[in-house]
Amino acid sequence: MERMTKAEMIEFLKNMNRKERILADEKKRLRGSVETLEEAIERNNFSRNTDESGIVAQGFSPDKIFRVLLNSQRDIEEETRSMVLHLRNIYEKEDQISFVRRCLLEIDTTEQLLIKEAYMNDVVVERLVSKFSMSRSQLYRKLHKAVDNLVEIYNASCQDQTSFRAQRLISEVIPYMPKGSIA
Repeated sequence: MERMTKAEMIEFLKNMNRKERILADEKKRLRGSVETLEEAIERNNFSRNTDESGIVAQGFSPDKIFRVLLNSQRDIEEETRSMVLHLRNIYEKEDQISFVRRCLLEIDTTEQLLIKEAYMNDVVVERLVSKFSMSRSQLYRKLHKAVDNLVEIYNASCQDQTSFRAQRLISEVIPYMPKGSIA
């Protein structure tokens, strides 16, 4: 994971809940794509037929059958590659959100509440002032200090963080993919 500036962290926090919903929707669409790909592979599975080669050649020359099989294989490999890269991207984003949430747990409870209310729950300043019983300037100072602490904790260990799910996905899929097909 990459380091973040204070402004980047604030923007990340403001959009974190929305990002989680978007990622959940993307995973749902990806699952649908995988099911569609599985159906396409099943439809094009010639090995269920009864002759010795596993391919019924009625009306098809051997060259045409070979071209159809090659094109199907290329299409399936490209679609699989695209899905793997997309899922890797989803995993990395989800893991970054989880890491930010873990970092939030390491700061003071009041600072956690301030950050959650101000950025993640989008509570207006006037409500925060009354909720935390402090002046507007005190609120801003405490909020900026809280974000500084969060950024410090995040940046101290973000480069040590890797998405194990993304790495596992790649390490399990790469052996089955043609060379150079996974970026």
